[in-house]
Amino acid sequence: MNKRRFLSNSLTFLLLILSTIIFSASLYISIKFADQSVEEMIFYLVGGMKGASSDVFISGIKFSLIPFLLIFSLLALPLMNTKRRRQIIEVAVKGKKINLQVFPNKFIRKYKVIYASIIFLFSLASCYLLLGIDEYVKGIKDSSYFIGNHYVSGTNVSITFPEKKRNLIILYMESMESSLIDKVNGGGWQYNVIPELENIAKQNVNFSNTSKIGGALPIYGTTWTVGGLVSTTSGLPLKIPVNGNEYTSSKNFLAGAYTLGDVLKKEGYNLEFMAGSDAEFGGRKNYYLKHGNYDIFDLNAAIKKGKMTESERVAWGFDDTHLFEYAKDEITSLANSDKPFSFSFLTVNTHFPDGYLESGAEKKFDTQYENVYAFSSKQVDEFVRWLQQQDFYQNTTLVLMGDHLSMQPGDYFKTHTYEGYQRTIYNAFVNPVNRPVNEKNRIFSSLDMYPTILGSIGVTIDGERLGLGTNLFSNRKTLEEEYGFEHVNEEITKNSDFYNRQILQGDYLELLDKAKKEKAESNQ
Repeated sequence: MNKRRFLSNSLTFLLLILSTIIFSASLYISIKFADQSVEEMIFYLVGGMKGASSDVFISGIKFSLIPFLLIFSLLALPLMNTKRRRQIIEVAVKGKKINLQVFPNKFIRKYKVIYASIIFLFSLASCYLLLGIDEYVKGIKDSSYFIGNHYVSGTNVSITFPEKKRNLIILYMESMESSLIDKVNGGGWQYNVIPELENIAKQNVNFSNTSKIGGALPIYGTTWTVGGLVSTTSGLPLKIPVNGNEYTSSKNFLAGAYTLGDVLKKEGYNLEFMAGSDAEFGGRKNYYLKHGNYDIFDLNAAIKKGKMTESERVAWGFDDTHLFEYAKDEITSLANSDKPFSFSFLTVNTHFPDGYLESGAEKKFDTQYENVYAFSSKQVDEFVRWLQQQDFYQNTTLVLMGDHLSMQPGDYFKTHTYEGYQRTIYNAFVNPVNRPVNEKNRIFSSLDMYPTILGSIGVTIDGERLGLGTNLFSNRKTLEEEYGFEHVNEEITKNSDFYNRQILQGDYLELLDKAKKEKAESNQ
């Protein structure tokens, strides 16, 4: 084989392999991660995969192996060397053999590099459309001043705490949405999967999009875990850097944002974040270190402190039973300090697909996913009851929130909820300082949780807005109510110079001041 033929064969093989990988990966993502956004996938690929469980990759490889082999075989079939000019395939149809004349493979073999290049371009085009990359690119191309025009930094408004500062506990519940409450009480199910969480919402403050139990509408840049954590504590969507900035270090993570952690740190709070997995995953550790310098309790910390051994870990780290156990210990320790504290933690058992059903969980429903949610509801209720029995409870507010809607693949929620039902993210504020002016029939998103959380512990915010969020305890309209949810969602999807320069880098306002000074000097 001469050198030229070797190179053409190698290039053809490489292009077909790459095409097959793209086809099979796109197929896998579109089936298993149908409701995940392109932004989320890019975010994790760019720098958020550190700390991810190896099971995620193993599962992906197993699922994609057979499709990979089938697709590659089909793509390579026209290049197979046959003695006849035309390739004949005999197909049995109702007992009779029919000869199908296939395009002459001699011609394709002659121009195999061109053939492989066309297949490769077709695979890219399919991926582009199948995964919704076209919509993502459109958002980058279109520019908007909406974020810059409406962003309120906590450094520019008065934020006043009560004389006696209140403790704050935030429990993020993985994929927890109000849908699993029965239809009669505002959910989408015909029966109640999470009765304990329903009762908590009824007995406390539940901000709702309806007159019954409801919650926050999913908005751009907030629909996955890290996006949920960031949006509810900064009032900002988590947008993918387009100018070289990244989230891979605590120095760079939203360098120009002023968040809940920054506010509480300035007020002298002890801060801690807990997760049952490696906190490095998705840049969570970087965010909480940058904004508040939180103490981090994760899988690695649990092992280091002798709470568990490496051999005792489940797929991602430790399950929710151990999460609540460790959380109680940490909260008790924080409460013994003479400083106010804020403790945030995140459950994970209800993560898609199908969730993680602990051995002690009851199996009363037809699907594992429902049983996992039912057990999670009981666990949260038990934690709330424990908290209410503690001496420090009277001076403590508990915020319960889903981090985002469930991403369970397929039509799982469509088959269980009624037509026209609007899925929303669950929330409940337990033992807040004030009662809201109006907690029902509100149009809001995760962005509004940042000032609302502060409002729940008695903080007064001049103008009632922080980030892009509005304090729901107040009577001020949210941006979604003022401009319409679809409009706000569309505008924050677009490219924002303010976000890229001020929020990501922290230098936009400084550049504006410099430009103003230079202009003033030139006019003199």
